[in-house]
Amino acid sequence: MPVSLAVGTVRTPEFPVIHEAYFIMIQVEKRLPFVDMECMMGLMSGPLDKSKCDKEPLLQTNWTVWDGEHIVAQGLNRTEADAEFTNKHLFKFLGKFMGESGRKYVVEVKFSKDGSPLNLANPHLIVILVRNH
Repeated sequence: MPVSLAVGTVRTPEFPVIHEAYFIMIQVEKRLPFVDMECMMGLMSGPLDKSKCDKEPLLQTNWTVWDGEHIVAQGLNRTEADAEFTNKHLFKFLGKFMGESGRKYVVEVKFSKDGSPLNLANPHLIVILVRNH
């Protein structure tokens, strides 16, 4: 679902799950210089190298997976690594959880730092099933 990366909270609609692992991630389009985006999303492998990265990491999140009023999983993302790249997109992995068949979950993500400079890259919150993980 499309999201703003400004400080605030977003919640997915309720969705059914099966007994498999799910990844929670932010996807953005490559609309800025690659190194700038890599730095701003905190996708550098290892600690940020200030000689290569003059942009501050902007994605700082706390996430919670809900089953009604019950917390299924929660965590916070690191400010480095945990990424995937394609020709058109960058993906920042925020966390993962295990689904329980027959349940319906909601994912809530709280952005604690202003990531709105990345909003022009069309950010989306994605929850994806990862089979055999």
